[in-house]
Amino acid sequence: MSKKPRFSKTAKKSTLAEQVAETIREAIVAGDWRGGEALPTEPELAEQFGVSRAVVRDATRMLAAQGLVEAKHGKGVFVTGSQTGAFGDALLLALRRNQAAAWDVEQFEQMVFPEVCALAAAQASDSDLAEMQNLFSQSMDVFAEVTRQYWDDDVPPAEHDRMRDAHREAVVAVFKAAHNRVWELLAEPLLKLREMRTWAATEITVDRVIALEKAYWDEVLAAIATRDPDQARDRVAKLMELPPEAVEAMKRTPVGEVVDIPIPMPRSQKPA
Repeated sequence: MSKKPRFSKTAKKSTLAEQVAETIREAIVAGDWRGGEALPTEPELAEQFGVSRAVVRDATRMLAAQGLVEAKHGKGVFVTGSQTGAFGDALLLALRRNQAAAWDVEQFEQMVFPEVCALAAAQASDSDLAEMQNLFSQSMDVFAEVTRQYWDDDVPPAEHDRMRDAHREAVVAVFKAAHNRVWELLAEPLLKLREMRTWAATEITVDRVIALEKAYWDEVLAAIATRDPDQARDRVAKLMELPPEAVEAMKRTPVGEVVDIPIPMPRSQKPA
């Protein structure tokens, strides 16, 4: 039996399709339909709202454009699990159209991430700390595996995505540990703006690169684990400082592209 949405207020849009879309949107926000659930069929919705199937079709298109639902061929229309991915894509596109540079993202991150870590230091539970540790451990395993395997070759796109996704999941856990709904929702879109970076050839070994990456994130977690917001903020801000050459390279690189930094990686600097 299909679910019927709750009417929290009377829709006052100019077309029937907009009225239907608003009512369904309110029902999704209210939790009547959760992520992954299918909406009633087109004929069922048409009967329920007393409109034609064409009106329902237009309404679902509006909802799809807002990232609330997606049509799966031969299966129906389903509520999306999250809108943050679509928001991240839209934000990246908007930044590209405004000729933003990788430095714009990095500079913003240098302002935001220390504050998130400070809040996490004040708010994180023991289980939050354990979850962060577990996810960063998994991320480091993937980073080490891919880095060793492709040390002398270009990383295939699929492996690049696997490494990036594992890293993003771990960093999202830090945002979640802050226990602020706005930061939690913004985590994924903000991380979508950031790409990997490469440093000029150096004598540094693959094991050293992996060790530096691990040391960086161990320090971030240790800063949060102090439970001291001021200390966590200061330690993470210091970690994120970059040499002038890296900043200049980021200013020259369009947002969303890999930054090629023309100096060897500092021994204290994280590689990615």
